[in-house]
Amino acid sequence: MSNQFKKIDKEFCLTDNSVNVYGYRLLTAGLDLAQYKKNPIGFLMHDREGGVLVKWEDLRIEGDKLFGKPVVNLSHPKGEDIAAQVENGFINAASMGKIIVLEASDDKDLMLPGQTGPTVTKWFPREISFVDIPGNHNALANLYDINDNELNLADFVKPKPKEMSKILLTAALLTALNLSDKSSEDETAKAIQDLVDTAGKVPGLEKDLADKNTALTAKEKELKDLKDEAVKKEVQDLLDKGKADKKLTTELATELADSFAGNPAGLKKVIDAMPTQTLVTDQLGDKDASAFAGKKWDDLYASNDLEAVRTQFPDLYEQLRKEKYPNA
Repeated sequence: MSNQFKKIDKEFCLTDNSVNVYGYRLLTAGLDLAQYKKNPIGFLMHDREGGVLVKWEDLRIEGDKLFGKPVVNLSHPKGEDIAAQVENGFINAASMGKIIVLEASDDKDLMLPGQTGPTVTKWFPREISFVDIPGNHNALANLYDINDNELNLADFVKPKPKEMSKILLTAALLTALNLSDKSSEDETAKAIQDLVDTAGKVPGLEKDLADKNTALTAKEKELKDLKDEAVKKEVQDLLDKGKADKKLTTELATELADSFAGNPAGLKKVIDAMPTQTLVTDQLGDKDASAFAGKKWDDLYASNDLEAVRTQFPDLYEQLRKEKYPNA
């Protein structure tokens, strides 16, 4: 025996496949013992702040059980006392601490009678503590992931419908669920299940609403397009009528089409206020080119016929212009 530690020749069953008091179980076959052997320490009642109390040696698996022998740290404030209690048979239990869950399963084939939580199929502990009662609340062995983030056991455990009624409901919740403090277990369970079912339908309702909004947007666009097309046609009809009534030239109609593209009412007011235009070609009547035979540029200018010739007889106009302005 050393002054610093004491190896006790007494085997402890450290874990097995049974269901623990928290409703889940650890499969011994899934224990990564090599990971734990890298640092096989333990505390007292999982109290890390109290310091390392024990190191486990001679670890072995037999069937579904893991066995090990303790080496007690006598330099620990309670080391001497705990070693004596172990040797005298007052401490006979150990508990897995800070369990790192690598894989877990809800497979019903792995469930044992009384099991409500998952079956942890691949795992290893960070420490194994001496405890007074294995699996009691004070010796709670929390579950963690590989990055030491704590796992919530509630993520794995699904309450039975009968257990729902045991939840303490506030007056506000009772009112919201249309229950009273005298409601039966079945009524409470049904109300909660209805709430869960309704919550489950929310994603579908959201999609349905999104689809309807998309359809509504498409309809709104279709109506807008129809309205724009109707306005465009009304504007064009007004311009066509304005030209037919000899109020608009083609050039002026083009300008008004741009200015009043979305305002047929305004365009109608402008066209209605315009007088009918008398075109030069209308003033010429049945005159032909022979009526101007032998006349010069200045003659036509003096008789105000020059513009009529330019409009109705462009070739004659061009001939007279070249005679008048040969160098132009």
